[in-house]
Amino acid sequence: SDFDFAQRLVISHVWALPKLDHGGSLMRGVAGGWEFTGITTIRSGGPFSVLSGADRAYEGTGANRADLVGNPFLPTDRSRSELIARYFNPSAFALNAIGTFGTAPRNLMRGPGAMSFDLGLMKVFPIGEKLRLQFRGELFNAFNTPRLGNPYANLNAPARIGRIEGAGDPRIVQFGLKISF
Repeated sequence: SDFDFAQRLVISHVWALPKLDHGGSLMRGVAGGWEFTGITTIRSGGPFSVLSGADRAYEGTGANRADLVGNPFLPTDRSRSELIARYFNPSAFALNAIGTFGTAPRNLMRGPGAMSFDLGLMKVFPIGEKLRLQFRGELFNAFNTPRLGNPYANLNAPARIGRIEGAGDPRIVQFGLKISF
């Protein structure tokens, strides 16, 4: 499956910070009763196939896989810039033979893993008996951790093949107000 992640850990939490029982009503109303929330996601890389970029099997879709002619795996202990420039060994693949679908297995390769921390802080302010105002601040990818995408894996662009050209969203901050009545 194209969305198969071999390992995935998701941890969510809600921490209700203590309400203040002492101090003035303004201090209790502003500083007490906040909730701190979060979702941590750590996952391995997603699968991808190396394609020939041409319909050499003459079946009409143009999504033929390449022929596997060598070892496509490179050491993973390289620097991030080296991984981005050349994630896998492109010389391990060749155009599939005419009339064939290619010998490289589907989803043979795995892209880079990712880690993300989403955090939130919220508080409900009562206004009268039935009216409530909720303030919420949220940070998605709070620590701005790079989440690299899968590398370009199409033999029709030799200068691009094996290079990571995209990443997930950077840190996103949003604030919101909600009135409940």
